[in-house]
Amino acid sequence: MEKKLLIFDVDGTVWDSEKDVFLSFNHTLKEHAGIEITKEEFQKLAGMPLGKMFELELPEEMKASSAEYEKYYKQYYIDEGHYVDATELFENVKTTIDNFKNQGFYMAVASSKPKRILDKMMAHFNLEGFQYVLGTEESNFKHKPDPEIVNYIMEQLNVSKEDAVIIGDSKSDILTGKNAGIDTIAVTYGYDKPENLAKAEPTYTIDKFEKLSEIIKLKK
Repeated sequence: MEKKLLIFDVDGTVWDSEKDVFLSFNHTLKEHAGIEITKEEFQKLAGMPLGKMFELELPEEMKASSAEYEKYYKQYYIDEGHYVDATELFENVKTTIDNFKNQGFYMAVASSKPKRILDKMMAHFNLEGFQYVLGTEESNFKHKPDPEIVNYIMEQLNVSKEDAVIIGDSKSDILTGKNAGIDTIAVTYGYDKPENLAKAEPTYTIDKFEKLSEIIKLKK
């Protein structure tokens, strides 16, 4: 496919943050609710807004306090600096992104994370060449799979739907792209199950990040 704009999810797509996010989520539950969940239970929450994740896992009598748990989580994960304890880029991400940048692609991030943590993590991993790094959490953008954040990026860069593609590891990412009317690429090495991704019917499916270079060429 020939494209001008690459829109990336990051968690489970660009970097492997599952351990840090899972441990921070469980830390919050344990410290403030006295409960813990398994990694398998956590993986079922892939792509959901943070508040929804807590709402689903908290006991019935605590569900109304899910917004407070978001604050506890963000304090531990972001403010206390646990966002890169174990988080690493997936293999060949830096090289592939640098190649896309040098070729002249527009690139953007459309994540469920807050922008303030996205900026910190992008800088930590020295990922450059992105015109927009945006998150739906703590912003006025609606959560994925609503296409608002993707539509905003395309409008700001004056890129047509035909010239954009979204790359992500969750069913929510693929549905976001579909709702925006753009092509989608699912990565199978992330957090969502391959069968969930298949049900969303992405345009392409890949098992390694560097394979993006085989699929996408710059539209002149």
